[in-house]
Amino acid sequence: MKRTSALLGALSAALLLTAAIPAPAQGAPTANAPVRAVFGGITSADNPALPIGSRLPATLTATRRAATPPAPPTLTKAAEEAAKTEITRPLTPPPAAGPQAAFAGPVPHSTPFVTVKWCRENTDSEGNGAMPMDRFNWCAGRDSVIYYIDTEGQVQGNTTFRMTTAGRGDKGSRKTFFTSEFNNFKDSGVVIPAALVRLELSYATSGYSDTDGSNPACGVVGNSPTTVAAWRSGSTAVFEINSNKADGYTPDKISRCTVSQQARSDLNLGWVTLHTTNVRADSAAYLGTAGATIFSDKYAALWDYTRSDPAVNEVAQHIYDAQTNPGSTYPPKASKSIPGKIGSGRPLYYAADVVWDLETYQRRKDNTTAKNNACKALSPSGTPVGKECDEYPFASTLEGAGLGDGNFSVRYVSSADNNTAGQWLATWYKDERVINREGFYPIIGG
Repeated sequence: MKRTSALLGALSAALLLTAAIPAPAQGAPTANAPVRAVFGGITSADNPALPIGSRLPATLTATRRAATPPAPPTLTKAAEEAAKTEITRPLTPPPAAGPQAAFAGPVPHSTPFVTVKWCRENTDSEGNGAMPMDRFNWCAGRDSVIYYIDTEGQVQGNTTFRMTTAGRGDKGSRKTFFTSEFNNFKDSGVVIPAALVRLELSYATSGYSDTDGSNPACGVVGNSPTTVAAWRSGSTAVFEINSNKADGYTPDKISRCTVSQQARSDLNLGWVTLHTTNVRADSAAYLGTAGATIFSDKYAALWDYTRSDPAVNEVAQHIYDAQTNPGSTYPPKASKSIPGKIGSGRPLYYAADVVWDLETYQRRKDNTTAKNNACKALSPSGTPVGKECDEYPFASTLEGAGLGDGNFSVRYVSSADNNTAGQWLATWYKDERVINREGFYPIIGG
């Protein structure tokens, strides 16, 4: 999972969760009193919990910091792009009955949102890490430990537990939601009563600044249990990350923020970062809602077209050939290289039909002109009966025929196939919240 190694490295310097009690628990095997609770961070096969009787590493030392979580660094376009991964297949809950069924295509874009229960059941086998499941859903699962040490730093006991967080974007608002639970607690050796061990979550966000615009940090609203006892009773932490439309930039009112989940022991000790992820809010009028938020750590992926689907199989085959064997496509060109294939590192970029971005507005016109000229050359006698000329990359991208580099393809396909594919693409842009100049990959199934 992306960022797992960084997350483990950050947590190797985890902060003390101090909760002193007057005397060790009954039956304690040491005279060194009192014992203290120390958050040992994430455990894994590479970072197992320390055995009872061992001495706490010097890296786990108390550090006093600000009472509020420190904000992550200001987000830039380069940092956002560096965090992106190419999705191989979205892992989301099965579609529920309801609005999803109204979409005529093969992929229900009215995405059902993940729950903490779903994240727990689907990340337990994944080990430790945090990642977007798709554009609107995010899960994290981590095995963690609290140590109970004596005044000499010797481990007298521990509590292990599982931390699970479910995050979801929204269609219809500029809010992102995170819900966390801790469960599967197991005590060993000498432990402090759970009501006396403080463990609290919170969130901090950054703003964005780059050549395309800037926005302030997103807002944070929420609350968290404050003791291990509260977590053990089933209490959850619920937080909302939000942005004001007025704070967004460009006519799409974009706001980009890094979101950092952090934990602390009490009001006086510092915070430790558990994960970071990037979110984006927009209010793009051409996408048809009052606003939406997505997790921007995944490229958008178009899964709708498959070569076995009679509704769009001709268009799907055309895209597949263009991506995998561009030299076989028309018009001919030496060393032809057509972008958009997953794994190529060359996504397509959406050119929205908006007059306020003159480049994308003109590129769409140029794409259509260049495509029509190529289609006339492909069939000088005119359009075959029942056919339409399809192009790839799409006319709605900056990489279309109008780019002028010759790395495109045209092919005559059935009118019904072409019209259906076009309708599905327009629906996909809206449902996946693909904004102007955003990168994406068409992924063609068999």
